[in-house]
Amino acid sequence: MRKVLFVALSIVAGTAAAQAPKVSLRTDVQKQVDANFDKGDTNNDNFLNRGEIQAMTAKALQGLTPKIEAEFKSLDKDGNGQISLAEFKAAANAKLGQNPELTLQKFDSNKDGKVSAAEFRAPILGAFDRADLNKDGKITGEEAKQATGR
Repeated sequence: MRKVLFVALSIVAGTAAAQAPKVSLRTDVQKQVDANFDKGDTNNDNFLNRGEIQAMTAKALQGLTPKIEAEFKSLDKDGNGQISLAEFKAAANAKLGQNPELTLQKFDSNKDGKVSAAEFRAPILGAFDRADLNKDGKITGEEAKQATGR
């Protein structure tokens, strides 16, 4: 579960945490989350609706394609091609929760069919806070390793 939260934090927030920095500041993560929310809120109503979430998901998947292909190659240790790329992508996408309906369910805490900035921020900053073991507003490399179980 912690690993999934860290992956979600990296993907949804688009933070530098995805690049395994030595230290991540909570304030920087919040700024990045807010910036990504603003990019996704194309009608500027301060909420993410289903269509905006679908657009954000599609964009995130475009960036994941090279990573998915590399992961496939790393899983196919003997190079025999027994794992089809289509099957792997379907499994990876499902595992990463790239379904807009699931994303809406996860973030839309008041169930009004849209995601406010506060709702968008809450699970990501919650994951940050859980990883910030000493509660100093920073995630060190060691804290990140402990949070992801690596």
